[in-house]
Amino acid sequence: MSGRSDTHGSFAGWRPLFLPLLLLLLTACGGPETPDKKLVLRTKSRKVSVIAHRGASGTAPENTLPAIKKALETSADFIEIDVHQSKDGQVVVIHDPTVDRTTNGSGRVADLTLAELKQLEAGIKFDSSLTDVRIPTLAQVLRTVKGKKKLLIELKKGEEDYYPGLEENTLKLIREHRAQEWCVLQSFHDPILERIWQTDFVIPTHKLIVGKIPFLPIYIDHELKFGNFDRYSEATAINIHRYFASKAFIKKLHGQGFKTFIWTEDNPQNIQQLFELGADGVMTNHPELIEKQ
Repeated sequence: MSGRSDTHGSFAGWRPLFLPLLLLLLTACGGPETPDKKLVLRTKSRKVSVIAHRGASGTAPENTLPAIKKALETSADFIEIDVHQSKDGQVVVIHDPTVDRTTNGSGRVADLTLAELKQLEAGIKFDSSLTDVRIPTLAQVLRTVKGKKKLLIELKKGEEDYYPGLEENTLKLIREHRAQEWCVLQSFHDPILERIWQTDFVIPTHKLIVGKIPFLPIYIDHELKFGNFDRYSEATAINIHRYFASKAFIKKLHGQGFKTFIWTEDNPQNIQQLFELGADGVMTNHPELIEKQ
């Protein structure tokens, strides 16, 4: 890989202390508020996007076909999903590197074949009556969406290492489904983005980060890094956590040529405020609560 990932090496000693502190801070700030009413989004003359986070995951099991189908019924512009890779090289839609949190199984996605993954119940922990929901493949999601909305695909890293061929396999599926006009790829991990950029396949990419430390050339994605965002010049957006979504930071990103999607906010009034700060998109688990004018 290129030398981009070496610029933060001097901060290696800070990470064991800093990252747990950061997670504690974000937890202390609270998660998205429980929404209680719908909002008609006032977008004025500026084009903004609502992104259904893991599908309509507030009303259906995250990253499943029911959540995708419910998101298709909303006014969301994008549907966001996460992908990992099975032991036999199949691109599957699930957020965690393990199946423990969202299914009735246990173990790493990377250690299970697609057939083994398909045996698991992917909806039962959302609702005990949902006993026939499975982990979908990316191919299934592409066939379900069919360009009716844009698809924001987050490429994940395995629990211990990167998935061999995940980028190539994802791009291959997008090609096969002729979905390049309505798919966007994003990741927290620079090696994943760099492998996409090194292909001859032109597709929009977004860089995911948590945020930037004010007044210092330090930012956080999955770790603490030093430098600026010039290394991401091939990305069209840098997407940030709502805690770091200040008007000044968003304006700075715009000045550097990047758009920004904010993750993740469920309260419709707060979503409106994020757009007023200049956000180009907001990810929400409850896209059904947003109507666009």
